[in-house]
Amino acid sequence: MRMERLTWEEFEMAKAKASAILLPVGSVEAHGKHLPLGTDVFAPLEIARRVEKKLKDKGIEILIAPPIWYGHSFVLNVYPGTINVRADSLRRYVRDVMSEFAEEGFKKIILLNGHGGNVYPLIEASEEVAESYDVGIILINWWMDFRKEILEICSSQGHAGEDETSVMLAIAPELVKMEKAKGEKRSTPVRVIRRDVGLELFPDGVNDNPQGATREKGEKILEVVSDKIAKILEGML
Repeated sequence: MRMERLTWEEFEMAKAKASAILLPVGSVEAHGKHLPLGTDVFAPLEIARRVEKKLKDKGIEILIAPPIWYGHSFVLNVYPGTINVRADSLRRYVRDVMSEFAEEGFKKIILLNGHGGNVYPLIEASEEVAESYDVGIILINWWMDFRKEILEICSSQGHAGEDETSVMLAIAPELVKMEKAKGEKRSTPVRVIRRDVGLELFPDGVNDNPQGATREKGEKILEVVSDKIAKILEGML
């Protein structure tokens, strides 16, 4: 059930039945010339929808909160359309949102993250909330936590690469421009931090070869990831 579609009275009733609230967090940033800027939100939203359905089939109700669209995207900020939020701003914002959920009486909060730059701010925000409230926070980074399963479907994994492109082909194929899908895997032996490093590590906003992506692979990824998450949550909620 999507929170933003409810009146406050409906929310009050839904809250009483829900075992947890799930908060998708992503980013608005460049994903090559072939994927939309909202990829990191579209993916967790779709996974959340599938997880909710699977849990409901088991008799477990969760509420899906409106997503947090903007994330920490320092490296990709060299490309137009990337809206970078400072790590500390994101930490404080997510902390405040989760604190409000705790004030509403939720004992379990699920953070479903779709963007790598958010990981550390989300951990810090969760620790702050857990120190102040009697609440359990479950942080899921869908592409990281289920990397093994994803690499059994795709030959590689990376930003705007085969896995993300496949997922977007399954979610919204009309937004994917496969004729512009190209890239390669790049890395450095140590972390390099400078303003324009994204041009080197993410040429055209890509760090992987997306050309092997298919809708079928995306459907398999979405299904295996949502199934794994639902089974994990079933034992925790």
